[in-house]
Amino acid sequence: MFSYEPDSSILQECLGRIVWTSEKSVDWPVYYDIDQLESFNHVFSENVFSRGDVTRFGNVDVSVKVIKPGMRDEIIKFLPSNKILYFKNRLKEAEQEEKETFKNKDGDIRQRQAYHLATSDIKSLKKDIEETSRKYKSFESGIKDSYGYEWTEEEASGNGDRYSVLREYLFMGKYIYIFESKERIAPKMSVENHRSKFSALLKSFRPRRMNEIPTELGVCIPFGFIPDDGRTITDIKQSLRWKDAPGVLYTINTGNVQPRGFKSTVLNAIASSQVGRFGTDEEAEVKKHVDQRIGPRQVKIGGLTGEQGGVALKITSPGTKPYEAYSVYSGYAGWLGTDVLPFIIVDMRSFTIDQAPELKENPPPFKQSKQRLDDMLKYMRVRQTNPPMPELAGEK
Repeated sequence: MFSYEPDSSILQECLGRIVWTSEKSVDWPVYYDIDQLESFNHVFSENVFSRGDVTRFGNVDVSVKVIKPGMRDEIIKFLPSNKILYFKNRLKEAEQEEKETFKNKDGDIRQRQAYHLATSDIKSLKKDIEETSRKYKSFESGIKDSYGYEWTEEEASGNGDRYSVLREYLFMGKYIYIFESKERIAPKMSVENHRSKFSALLKSFRPRRMNEIPTELGVCIPFGFIPDDGRTITDIKQSLRWKDAPGVLYTINTGNVQPRGFKSTVLNAIASSQVGRFGTDEEAEVKKHVDQRIGPRQVKIGGLTGEQGGVALKITSPGTKPYEAYSVYSGYAGWLGTDVLPFIIVDMRSFTIDQAPELKENPPPFKQSKQRLDDMLKYMRVRQTNPPMPELAGEK
C-alpha cells in the first residue's frame, strides 16, 4: 500500500491522501454555472455528474470551478456586497416605474397590473437589501484577489447554539476556489478564534497543477493542495473522466473512517451486482439487457482487499445502433481509529446520450472502461510523504 514507486514517465494524480497512476491526464468536474456558485457540489455538465461530489477538510467545505474570460466579473457581481448595490439599482428602477404607473393605478387591467407589479418589486427589493445587509459582513483574510464574508447562524433545532460561518472566494489563475467553514461559538472557539484559524488555512492553501503530486503532508483536491499535520479528518468524493470517454465517470470517495459514517462496502458490492433482480417493473425491464454481472467478489485496491460488484447492459432497439451501459462498484472500508488506512471507494458509471444529450456519443465498450478501472485500482495507494504520516513515524 505504501511502497510502490512508479516510473517517472508515468502520470499520477491524487485526491485526499491517496494517489494512483494514469496513462493520460483526466478531467475533474469543475464546470461553472452562476446559479450554482454557492453550491459545493461538482458537476461536469447539466446531466453528467455524480450526486454528492463534495470536498470536506475538517469543518471546511471546498469548491473548485473553472472560470473563462469574462466570468470573473460576473462572479464578483453576485457576491453579497455587490448584490446589495444591484438590489439598490433595481430599487431605483422600480420606484421610477411606480411613479410612471401611479396615474393609471385605477385604469384598465394591464395598467393596474403594471402599478401593482412595481409596488411589489419595491417591497421585495427593500426586504432583500435589509436582509443581505444584516446577514453579511466583510471578512478580510489578507490574501490578494480574494473576497470574504462572515455571518452567524442559530441551530435549526432551536437549542440556542450559535455558529460562526466564514466564506472565502479565492481567485487563482483560471480557477475560483471557494472555502466555507462553520464553527459552533463556545468559550474555546470565539468568532475571533474562528477567523484566525480559517485565515491560517487559507494562507497555507496553494494551487496544484494537473498530475502534480506534492511530497509533504496534506490533502489533494482538484487543482489544489491543503497542507496539514496528517491528522485532519476528511471526507472527499469527486468524479473524474478521461477526455476520450466523457460519458464514463470514475467517482472516488475517500477519507477517515468515522463511527457514524462507516462504509458498508460488502453490501454495496452485493447490491451493485444484483441490478435487475429486485422484482420491480423497472428492474424487470433492465434485466432483459443484462449482458454481464460482476461479482460480488474480492478486488485488490493497491495492496488492500476490498469488494466489487456491478453489471453491464447491452442495449438493442430497432433503428438504433446497439450500445453498452454499465456500473461497477469497488470499495475498501478502511479502519476506524487510524489515518493511514482510509476508506477508498471507486464507483464507475456510464452515461448514454439519452441520459445526457450534451454527449456526442454513447459510452465506449464495457471492456475498455473496465480495463481503465482495473489499472486505476491496481496502483491506488496512500501517498508517501516527507515527513511520513504521524502513525508511520511512530508519533502518537
